[in-house]
Amino acid sequence: MQNLRQVFLHRIGLGCFYAPSVVFPFLAKRHRVLTRYQKCKLIWKVFRNARRAGSASSFLEQLTLVNAIISISASVEGVVAEFGSFKGMSAASLSLACKLVGRRLVCFDSYEGLPAPEEDVTHIEDGRAVPYAKGQLKGTLEEVNRNVTRFGDISVCEFVKGYFEDSLPKRHDERYCLIFEDADLPSSVATVICYTWTKLQDDCLFFSHEARDLEVVKLFYDDRFWNETFGCNAPGFVGAGLGLPLSLIGSCLGFVKKPSITAMPDRNNVITTHWV
Repeated sequence: MQNLRQVFLHRIGLGCFYAPSVVFPFLAKRHRVLTRYQKCKLIWKVFRNARRAGSASSFLEQLTLVNAIISISASVEGVVAEFGSFKGMSAASLSLACKLVGRRLVCFDSYEGLPAPEEDVTHIEDGRAVPYAKGQLKGTLEEVNRNVTRFGDISVCEFVKGYFEDSLPKRHDERYCLIFEDADLPSSVATVICYTWTKLQDDCLFFSHEARDLEVVKLFYDDRFWNETFGCNAPGFVGAGLGLPLSLIGSCLGFVKKPSITAMPDRNNVITTHWV
């Protein structure tokens, strides 16, 4: 009964307040390229993608990411990167936005499911353990490719197969204008941060879909980790605990905005940096 009540309140809140609070500003905001009609079509496609089997993120979470992509200034160089694709439904939505604004989308995943967990993961709100297991959340490269082809725009996509610690060191000259990380395991999230933070453009956003997971959120407040890796203090995390307020029960999405810095540290030669 309690679960039914939560579902009812969630849907009432979503329809009456949360969806309009995200959708209407998205439609009202002027954009250098997109017309309101194009935005309406994009909203409808994102809504359908988020409700399809195999989607691990909600409609408003995906729309928040899409809005962030189309809001990036054309003067900012870099690709959009997704870490953890599952069945490819979020990638489909992100690819539609990337196509409209002339960006590339790079999707990193093992396409074999999660690696073996090395640590426990607990929800912040209730301390409940998250039962991750090796091979869980598997979406094959063929599945993802098929879904993005059918429901997104595969012409802007690149799919990088392999565990992050193997694939990311090979992306030497890549720069990112937005990152969407849904890697689940704290060790995997830490790997993504280590190899992408210095390549994320200043004032750009690093989204995480683990806003409710204690061990992941702690990474963004761990001054020792950040000082040893980048020579700066931890940036914090917007949405820690309950995620961004996209429903009565929050969401799983949060983000960090990378501050401008006077010097970009080399991971192999850590130097002290100062926030502007």
